[in-house]
Amino acid sequence: MLLRFQVTNHASLRDEQELSLIAADRHPDRVETELPGTGHRVVPVAVVYGTNASGKSNVIDALRWMRSAVLSSFRTWDPSGGVPRRPFAMRQDTTAHPSVFEAEFALDGVRHEFGFSVDDDRVIEEWLFYYPEGRQRRLYERKAGEPMIFGRWLTGQRKVIAELLRPNSLYLSVAAAQGHKQLGAVYRWFQQSLRVATDNDFGQRLGHTVSLCLDGRGQGGGAPVMALLRFADLGVSGLEVAEPDEAAREEYRRITQAVREVLGDKGRVQEQIPAPVRVEHTTADGVFPLDLAEESSGTRTWIGLIGPVVTVLSSGSVLCVDELDARLHPYLVDALVGMFQSPEVNSRGAQLIFSTHEAALLGRNVRTQLFRDQVWFTEKDPATLATRLFPMTEFRVRDSAENLEKRYLTGRYGAVPYVDDDALRDIAAAFQLVGGGHGAGQAAGADEGRTPGAA
Repeated sequence: MLLRFQVTNHASLRDEQELSLIAADRHPDRVETELPGTGHRVVPVAVVYGTNASGKSNVIDALRWMRSAVLSSFRTWDPSGGVPRRPFAMRQDTTAHPSVFEAEFALDGVRHEFGFSVDDDRVIEEWLFYYPEGRQRRLYERKAGEPMIFGRWLTGQRKVIAELLRPNSLYLSVAAAQGHKQLGAVYRWFQQSLRVATDNDFGQRLGHTVSLCLDGRGQGGGAPVMALLRFADLGVSGLEVAEPDEAAREEYRRITQAVREVLGDKGRVQEQIPAPVRVEHTTADGVFPLDLAEESSGTRTWIGLIGPVVTVLSSGSVLCVDELDARLHPYLVDALVGMFQSPEVNSRGAQLIFSTHEAALLGRNVRTQLFRDQVWFTEKDPATLATRLFPMTEFRVRDSAENLEKRYLTGRYGAVPYVDDDALRDIAAAFQLVGGGHGAGQAAGADEGRTPGAA
């Protein structure tokens, strides 16, 4: 479970921002997983709303970047190349401000806190604590230029690992690479229990869906994949996954070897050739497979999500999705959110964190009700262009009695675009100049009042 996530100085998130998944209220109709010894219950879904360019995608990206730093800082970061961070760029002294990431999560029923701060060159600080029986115990702390501090609860070859540490690599990453059992479990939480889905990793997600199909052949293991394919009402009856022939394998090996020779350690290449995928459609005349490229973008998006969704729901882990509503019908998005809210489907307490514009998820005509402690907003400060992340719980809201969708769209909670009617008139005037005045009178006069939905 992810309990909280804090980030400072990443992309548009200039000042410290926190996303919390701790439940503020009790709702028996949704999954609420209790963390032993804390009294905390954790929500299964958190959604981030905001206008275009308000920074909601950067919240998801900050989680992705933290995960990537844990998995890659020792293995793939250039030893002399510093830290490939994304600091807030809208100020004069960008390099003077560190970027800070901290996650609080449950591992084997025990709360852990892991975090670090970095600048362009090195890791400035790094820390890991855990709370067995509710008491804080330090595993290690690190400050640049000072000796590592180890807690007596951390076993294994601690100093040997510290000797392998580079200024721009995390101790956690080095320990996992050296097979440290205790810290390897924390590393695997980021590797296996925190998954992120964005447009940039569609190929990997598709490959994951395909691998579940291949692994399940003859064993029934692919049943959840097939069930989700049919559930979406896309006219899809199955996936046809073909093994690449030897000529294709050899060509792939030749190309990847050439890429490795050019990029060296700076590039990562998928070891095996992706299996060709065709989508099967069943009609009264038979089964007809089509290449994936011939399918709609919505069908491809859904297929690419199935693998992570099945894995996360099966293992009780965390899935973060940027713009979940992109290219998917609102009913399908609603149903997917409902899977994570449902005690029957989500029996292992998996979590879904996503950004969206789909305000209908807050309305009364949905299958799945989201409550106020699951809804977050992003806004940009007009003076600094920095993002502020804030929860709906900052407002007085009665979940069952109020139409949250209507109140959001009318600007009650902020995080909606301000549509300037004066600017519309300027646009009409500009078109009048370009078009010689044809139709300009109607365009300028058609919008005397406020634009619907303006804040």
